[in-house]
Amino acid sequence: MRVPHLIVGSLLGFAATMGAACGDKDTGGTGTTVDGGVSTDAGATGDAGSATFVDNDFDGVSPDDGDCDDSNPEIFPGQEEVCDGIDQNCNGVIDEGFADTDDDGTADCVDTEECDGVDNNGDGVIDEGFDIDGDGVPDCDVAEICDGIDNNGDGNVDEGFDADGDGYTSCGSDDVAADCNDADAAINPGASETAGDLVDNDCDGMVDEGDWAAGDLFITEIMNNPYQVPDPDGEWFEVYNDSGRDLIVNGLVLTSTVDSDWHQVTSDDLIWIAPGEHFVFGISDDITVNGNLLVGYQYADVSLSNEDDDLVLMMGDVVIDQVSWDDGATMPDPQGATMNLDPTAYGDILNDSSAAWCTASFPWDINTDYGSPNNENEFCWPVAEASYYTDTAEAYTCSAIYLVGSDSYDPDGAAITYEWELVSAPSGSARSSSDIAESTDVDPVFVPDEPGTYQFALTIYNGTEYSTPVYVTVEVLERPFNADPDSDAGPDQSYSEDVACTPVSYGVYYTCNACNDAEFSIDGTDSYDLDDDEITDYLWEITGGTGSGVIDDATAAATTVTMTGPSTTYGDSNTETLELTLTVTDCMGATGDDQMTISYQCSGT
Repeated sequence: MRVPHLIVGSLLGFAATMGAACGDKDTGGTGTTVDGGVSTDAGATGDAGSATFVDNDFDGVSPDDGDCDDSNPEIFPGQEEVCDGIDQNCNGVIDEGFADTDDDGTADCVDTEECDGVDNNGDGVIDEGFDIDGDGVPDCDVAEICDGIDNNGDGNVDEGFDADGDGYTSCGSDDVAADCNDADAAINPGASETAGDLVDNDCDGMVDEGDWAAGDLFITEIMNNPYQVPDPDGEWFEVYNDSGRDLIVNGLVLTSTVDSDWHQVTSDDLIWIAPGEHFVFGISDDITVNGNLLVGYQYADVSLSNEDDDLVLMMGDVVIDQVSWDDGATMPDPQGATMNLDPTAYGDILNDSSAAWCTASFPWDINTDYGSPNNENEFCWPVAEASYYTDTAEAYTCSAIYLVGSDSYDPDGAAITYEWELVSAPSGSARSSSDIAESTDVDPVFVPDEPGTYQFALTIYNGTEYSTPVYVTVEVLERPFNADPDSDAGPDQSYSEDVACTPVSYGVYYTCNACNDAEFSIDGTDSYDLDDDEITDYLWEITGGTGSGVIDDATAAATTVTMTGPSTTYGDSNTETLELTLTVTDCMGATGDDQMTISYQCSGT
């Protein structure tokens, strides 16, 4: 209501007009006036010597007259009070006359509701807006708990649960992971992982995950269909640490691409697998229900299907290993026994082949199913073991390589046979599997002819199943020494034959038939090499003599030579000879020769 303002303004205007009509002199400035005689100059005054009148908001009341806000024409003494948190009438009291339900000195119309059991804003509802958990009861007296929610309704979430002051609470929220070590500000979900410090620095559940690579662990055994105990209580699988270092499996994910099962290994303690160690993951670690199985870690939410399924091990984004099975189509499909990886096929690549798996046949405990948890697997087939040795420190060209298969065996004690094969040889070598001396022997001999890499394979057979081939690789060097071979053509030989002569003129002239051709056996097998080298070539030649003959096989170590029978005269004898030379060549290309003589005496009678 502005009535006081109009009265005061009119009176002031009237006084100013009367003063001007009486000829009063203006000594206080040069401002003009408006209707009512009010000066537009803040410095305008009345008669000389009177008080200065200031009214910046033109509400007719100056600060000297009690205007408490001379910038707002709606605020002045006598103004009607409005409930808006402002002192409109300049009496020093705000919103007087309006309700203040909680007696806090603030009228309900401008008061804010607090979670205090009082209707602060006077709307008839107590603590509205403070039912944080939706149970219909304001959460004013609820203690804050670490759950990502403002439990006590004070506008702060999980206050008091960031002990190390790194900005991450020990419980986290839907958007921010929990601080896994609230006593160390350097460990939190925003930190970077430090390799090799055995700490989960970034709170992702994985410890030193940057060091992991495919094949560090691989799956060796799977019990997906137990018999002695209920399924799934007896389900488990085994892994092998092939990394050469201790592995911490905290954070390892067990999952399946077939049915989307998922579980991450979690524990307050670090879970270690030593190099070369087998480790069992089981769905139950209670030996009273799982078949006396010692489980290294109990998982959940992963089912090993009896039909088509797979099992994948992951560390972060790295697939460590994966094995699939197909309800017996190619993989074993046993009940009461594990799918068993043959130890000769240990590896994350080798275990991809269904041919590397078989059904376990030995129980790990009395009255249990078949398998070998926490131990090396049983062999699926006869086990071939191959090695070699030489007479010298290195393997040299033309020196014997002794292949050894005598460590091979059949787990069930069955008799086995051996099959050796030359898989590869250096360029220029003329050697093949046929050059393995008795390739079906347990320990045969092979002589390389060129320097380089030779690879041999051994497969054994137990009458029912073949073993997985095993391989032996031999690096052969050019031999830096050699002695000439010693040729031995054998002893000289002689032969005699008589022929009857027919008189043409009795007592004066006779005709005699020639003696028959004679066959002689010649043998150079006593030739030898001082280095024990193989004699690779034999060559027989007729190099002299008075007779003639033909060698049956001039390149054989032992052969025959047919000598033409000599002619003769009555009462006389005729001896003819053949000189034979045997040249032998060793593996290094060195030669040696020897001669022998055959004598054939033909006599006429």
